[in-house]
Amino acid sequence: MFFQLNLELSIIFCNICIMKPKIFKIEINKAKATIHSTGKLGFNIEAIEVMQLKNQGSYLLATDEEDENVMYLIPTDTADGVGKVAKAGDYYYLNVGDAFQKLGFKYKEYTIMFDIEKSEYEDKEIFILRKRKDIKRKEKSTSNEGGTV
Repeated sequence: MFFQLNLELSIIFCNICIMKPKIFKIEINKAKATIHSTGKLGFNIEAIEVMQLKNQGSYLLATDEEDENVMYLIPTDTADGVGKVAKAGDYYYLNVGDAFQKLGFKYKEYTIMFDIEKSEYEDKEIFILRKRKDIKRKEKSTSNEGGTV
């Protein structure tokens, strides 16, 4: 009886105690780009919104002279030496595999991802791509285990 009464008092006390939760804003969805095994630079939905890819036709690709893990995408309307925006389903990509090969990216062996940050340079909008740690791609299975011949 004493235990039950004590439990009931504890429940009542908890119902009247004052709580002050502090809510943290957690940014789960970040603008990202991934080099596909085909060399295409694909963008996630957040990047599509941040970069307004629906309204932009092409980008210049630039490297950073001091940091090999940083690249830039610069919106442009010129036609020479650019990556043109293409669409596949709901997603957008730039077909810039040749540039990635010249830069030495081993995108056929590794998943290469970038975080994207909007910035400004010489009064023009640019996008900074910060390279993440490369992830070794899983080798494709060539066996026919469990399948039909």
